[in-house]
Parts: sequence; C-alpha cells; structure tokens
Amino acid sequence: MTKYDPDLVTRFLHEYHDRGMMKWNGFYLSDHTSKYNKMEQSNKKKRDRNHSVQMSEEEIISVINQAVVKKYIVIIELNTRNLENEIPEFITGYIEGFFEDKLFVKQRMIALEEIYSIKIKKQ
Repeated sequence: MTKYDPDLVTRFLHEYHDRGMMKWNGFYLSDHTSKYNKMEQSNKKKRDRNHSVQMSEEEIISVINQAVVKKYIVIIELNTRNLENEIPEFITGYIEGFFEDKLFVKQRMIALEEIYSIKIKKQ
C-alpha cells in the first residue's frame, strides 16, 4: 500500500491537460447527425405530402359505411393545413364509432366536413 502524497496530487492537478469536449465530439457529432437526419426525413415527408382527389360527401359516406360494415382500416385526409401551409399527417385506423356527423378514429373525433378524402387501406 502506498502512502498519500499531497505533492503528487498537486503536481497532477497542475500538469494534467484535459482535452475537455474534444474527446466527446465524435459522440456528439454522430448523435447530432442522426437526429438531424431523422428530423430532415420527417420534414421532407411533410413537404411532399399531397392530397388525392377531393371526394364528395356521398362518396365519403359510402366509404365510411363500407369500412364500418366490413371492419376495414381507413386512411383519412383532412381538409386543413398547418401554419406552414403543410397538409397534416393522414389519420389511419379503424372507425371506432360515430355520433351524428362525427367519426371516431384512433380516439380522435373527426367531423364529416373536415374530411377531404377517405380510402380503405389495402391489406
């Protein structure tokens, strides 16, 4: 067992040169790049999202009836845009229920007048 030497500790603290953040840059850059790439992919999907052909109310109701009876998954395009003028993500799921002129898909209430287009998802 060695004895405690306060001079050795003092000398170490004065002479040791820590590379600081330089040793972490590799980790930071790969994590940052990965996150940036994911964010860029998400933004590209938003920019590239387009509406299909707008459906009439009768066509929308027909697809809804078919989806409810046969328990199909639907893809709903809303007729709204966000502040950046992007089309919101399409809502995909089973029609869980309805009340008057509103549908419930993925625990979300959607009014019929909000629907731009609705399709049955191919399985």
